[in-house]
Amino acid sequence: MKIIQMNLDDFGIYHNVEWNPPETGLIVMHGYNESGKTTLMKYVRSMFFGYLRGDWKGFFGHMDIRRDDGREYRIYRKEKESYMTDGQLTLHDEPADLWWHGLDRQTYDKIFAMGLEDLQGFKILSNETVRSQFFSVEGGVRMGATRRDIIRQMGDLLVASPQGKKPINALLAEQREFDNRIRALSYDEDEFAQLQGKEQATHETENRIRLSIEETKQQIERISMPIAAWDVYKRGQDALKRMQDLADVSQFPADGAQKWTELETKIGEIDEQIRKLEALSAKGPAFREEWNIWLLCGPHLDDLYLHVGEWKQGLEEVAAHADMEIDWQFEQNQCAESLKQWTGDTIPSSVDWTGGQAAAAGLARCEQELEKWQAAKPKNVAADKAEAPAEGEPSKEEWQAVGKAVSSIQECLMERKKLREQLQWLKSDGSGVSHGPAVLAVLCLAAAAGLAAMVFVYGMDQLFGYGAGLFLALAVAAFAKQKSLAGKGPRRIEELEKSLAAVQERMEALAAEAKAGLAASDDDDVWSRKLDEIRMQYMDWKTQESKTVWEKEQKVMYDAIYDEWNKKGAAWQGKLEASRKAWESWRSGSGFASLEVGQLAQAKEVWDKWHAAVSASESWRVRKEDLLRRMGQWRDSAEQLFRELGVAGEGTPEQTEAVYKQWQTIRVQAEVAREQDKQQQERQAQIVQLQKDKEIRQNQQQDLLALTGAQTTGEFRSKVLKFRQFQQYKEVYEQSEAHIRLIAKTPKQLAELRHELKVHTLKNWTDERAYYEKKIADAEKKLAEVAEKRGSIIERLSQMARSDAYGQLLQEKQNRKAELDGKVNEWLTYLFAQYMLGEAQSYYERVRQPLVIRQAGDYLHLMTQGRYTLQASFDGRQLYAVDGTQRRIPEKQWSSGLGDQIYLAIRISLAMAFSKQIEAMPLILDDILVRFDEQRQKEAIHFLADLGKKEQIFLFTCSQTTRNLAGEVQKELAGETDTIHLFEIEQGTIRQSV
Repeated sequence: MKIIQMNLDDFGIYHNVEWNPPETGLIVMHGYNESGKTTLMKYVRSMFFGYLRGDWKGFFGHMDIRRDDGREYRIYRKEKESYMTDGQLTLHDEPADLWWHGLDRQTYDKIFAMGLEDLQGFKILSNETVRSQFFSVEGGVRMGATRRDIIRQMGDLLVASPQGKKPINALLAEQREFDNRIRALSYDEDEFAQLQGKEQATHETENRIRLSIEETKQQIERISMPIAAWDVYKRGQDALKRMQDLADVSQFPADGAQKWTELETKIGEIDEQIRKLEALSAKGPAFREEWNIWLLCGPHLDDLYLHVGEWKQGLEEVAAHADMEIDWQFEQNQCAESLKQWTGDTIPSSVDWTGGQAAAAGLARCEQELEKWQAAKPKNVAADKAEAPAEGEPSKEEWQAVGKAVSSIQECLMERKKLREQLQWLKSDGSGVSHGPAVLAVLCLAAAAGLAAMVFVYGMDQLFGYGAGLFLALAVAAFAKQKSLAGKGPRRIEELEKSLAAVQERMEALAAEAKAGLAASDDDDVWSRKLDEIRMQYMDWKTQESKTVWEKEQKVMYDAIYDEWNKKGAAWQGKLEASRKAWESWRSGSGFASLEVGQLAQAKEVWDKWHAAVSASESWRVRKEDLLRRMGQWRDSAEQLFRELGVAGEGTPEQTEAVYKQWQTIRVQAEVAREQDKQQQERQAQIVQLQKDKEIRQNQQQDLLALTGAQTTGEFRSKVLKFRQFQQYKEVYEQSEAHIRLIAKTPKQLAELRHELKVHTLKNWTDERAYYEKKIADAEKKLAEVAEKRGSIIERLSQMARSDAYGQLLQEKQNRKAELDGKVNEWLTYLFAQYMLGEAQSYYERVRQPLVIRQAGDYLHLMTQGRYTLQASFDGRQLYAVDGTQRRIPEKQWSSGLGDQIYLAIRISLAMAFSKQIEAMPLILDDILVRFDEQRQKEAIHFLADLGKKEQIFLFTCSQTTRNLAGEVQKELAGETDTIHLFEIEQGTIRQSV
């Protein structure tokens, strides 16, 4: 059984997840903690066995499986609701009860869904559930379960403990309590003791009588054996006597009668066959002499018939083309009249229409292009020449110099304004010297004096003295700075006045250069207005200059375009002349001397019709001559064959077909006649052979008569009858002897029974049986007397009691004892039943368990690359690992890694045993390789991948090392298919590793 699809609709952290796991191979599911591995394993177990009690709420899912017989089912688990369907039938049974013989969840977890903690020892082999499910399946899967139920029921009745509360324990305790209470009562001890002794004696007497009855019954049973065998014995003795009377035929061949019957039957069959063959051979030869001429001419007639279809077709073709010849001639004459207007009296038989079309197309194109060239003549949109500058107007260089001078004047105006502002500020602020350094110097002197006073007056720390010195130095530096600033003001005013004078001189020079007519003493506004006026003049000049340049460029462009237009016109004129020459050349070469360009298509269409009619007419003429020649040959051959065969008629296809059909009939009849003549010869040979066979069997009959000493057939038949009677009596005797052996059961009893049957008669045994039956009746009367006597004693004992408590106790004790006896009998029945079931189960275990251990050894051998295998002790209670030197290593000396490998091999062997006996199940392995070193992990993965070629194996792991090793093995096995599949589980999602 394989899982083909998982649907986790709402299952823990999985929501609407659908996954189709591979059906074979090792499926490695890697995911870190809390990724969903445990939930996915829980899903698989729940789909197979249902949810655990109280653990169903909020879980929805279904699973598709494919069983070993190929049928597919879908298992639904929707909280408490569960069912299965195969698409047609819906089942509400559990899969384990329906298919897996009651496999429970606990056993499945021990074998098929194992984790690391499960790889601890091989005591799994002694588990009662595993033994019943995996070893005793041949004796019925329910054997182990039934034995467990019986043991449980025994435990429900009795436990081996003084404090047990089970029914038998309680009843035994009640009996002890009754005895204690009875002893506590006071009685007349002597009489009471005597009565008790008598009551005990009645029990002993009753036991002796019952023992005597049992012995008597055994005697009756002994006598019953010869009585039962008497009729069989007498029947056997009668048969033996009959056999002795027929002793003269005892040596008769056992198969003599059968051989005689077979010989007689065979001789009769031979006579019947000879009679039938002679009746069939009475007819004469079937072949006729007149068929010989047909057989000689048949091959020629076959060859001629092969051409009948072609002959008919030729006649039809000639008749059909009679009208077409007239049409072709009319078409030729009509087209020839049209063509003569272009070609004259001679019409060319072949024309290069492709060349003509190319020449005509080239000529037409050149004419069109020349027309386009003439229409594309360029027009001059610019003036013929640019306007000359006005008289006395500045040149371009002069305007450029004016532009630069205006820019410089603007810069000088800004610089003059800045210098005037600085001079005005300096003059309005007096000297323009800052007094900040002087103030700072005074403050520093005050601070220095204060700190010095604190040192000298108050005796402060030396640090205050350093501070006073620092402030004093700062005061000196501030006074020096104030002194240097005091001389800078006049010098700065003088420098600014010199710069202002230089700027004004430069402005006057630039104004003269720009022809502005301005003086340095003019205001800034006068300067600005004049400069704006000069700029406007400059812009007017610039605009006019651009227009002049554009007109010049247009003139140059027009000249270039006009030259290019002239060149194209010259080129097309040349091409046109060449095209005209090519067209004239084609007209003269093709024979269409009077053809114009526009008439080319019409001329080609007419010439094509004319040429097609000429070609078809010529082709048919050749074809017609060939057909008439061949049809003449066929007609001559047909008439020649008809004359030789003596058939009247002309040489036509229809007559040829009729003669051919007659030839086919004659050929079949001739073949049948030849076969009949051949069979006639074979029948004559069969008659001779049958007569020889008859003679052989008659000789065998004579030999059989001589062997049995019979002179005649009647005498032989009489002996056969007697022999059959002898065989019947012998069979009766043997059956009687076999029946007697069954009655006796053992060889010793058989010998005694034979002696009794020979010595005594049936009356002896019936008399003896009547005696024993009377003896039993007398004993039963004595039992009744003893029971009556015991009743009177018990009654007396009851009367002796001070009250009726003693009797009540005795009665109650007896009642409870009867119940105790019933429970004990029930417990003993269970004991015997579980013992017999245990013995049967042990037998199957002794057969199956060594096979499981042997298979586990093979798996270990594969898993360890041949280093180890397994051996079990004779009683199966001890396992040994056997290395390459055949050294046996007990379990206590195994390393943890080797032990895990052995335990894994045992569990997989158990799973494979279940698969072979019942059905394969998917293996679910949960981080079972974490205690393996890398080499053992790699070997185990190799082994599981090889096992996965037939099985479906899921290996869940959170180890990145295990996942990487699986990837390495996957690459090593890259040439194989369905070996290792890698998947990643992360927060409720399943994806294939890349």
